[in-house]
Amino acid sequence: MELCKLENVSKTYMMGEKVCPLQNVDLVVNAGDFISIEGSSGIGKSTLLYVMGSLLKPDEGKLYLGKKDVSLLTDRQLTTLRAEKIGFIFQETNLIQALTLQENLEFAQSLGKEGKTDPQEISALLERLGLANRKDFLPYQLSGGQRRRAMAARVLINHPVLILADEPTNDLDNVWAGEIVQLFLEAVKKGSAVVMATHNNKWAAEATARYRMEHEKLALLDK
Repeated sequence: MELCKLENVSKTYMMGEKVCPLQNVDLVVNAGDFISIEGSSGIGKSTLLYVMGSLLKPDEGKLYLGKKDVSLLTDRQLTTLRAEKIGFIFQETNLIQALTLQENLEFAQSLGKEGKTDPQEISALLERLGLANRKDFLPYQLSGGQRRRAMAARVLINHPVLILADEPTNDLDNVWAGEIVQLFLEAVKKGSAVVMATHNNKWAAEATARYRMEHEKLALLDK
């Protein structure tokens, strides 16, 4: 099942001069895909994920989410679609600073399609990610690695069909980075798709398809 498609997508910024991180990019993401997007820093990996998640509008080309042409959706329809279907793990911390870790996950889960919270599921995920003893901590009381794991938990708790992960293993040692990737693999087996921007070859090798961003385009790499 097709979850996301980019057709001839280009994106340009003006930063003193014209910068074009994406030029005529095509990509199809189906249920069960685990795709890595590799390349050096500043090459356009984050921009690509932001466009795929409809957080940035392409200057040219089309974005389809679940067969829907995003350009034809109202802001309200798009917000609902993102809330119900897409999970975005940002490089920057996006936890709610006034809420504890437990409350962050409860709030995120309440925004999902079911609109309910499941304390047992939240507790199990926090335990698995080594955060159970930090559930009553505020984000500023967590270390960088703990916040990184917490952001992943905040997304995974809703079982989104499309997970867009921007360098999700940064700040993590091999044990916890491996656990995050294992959770991605489990989500993929259940029918979700993961698109992960990374410069870590070890974790990129777990993907079913590897692409490199270079010269504003995507190049499919051999596994």
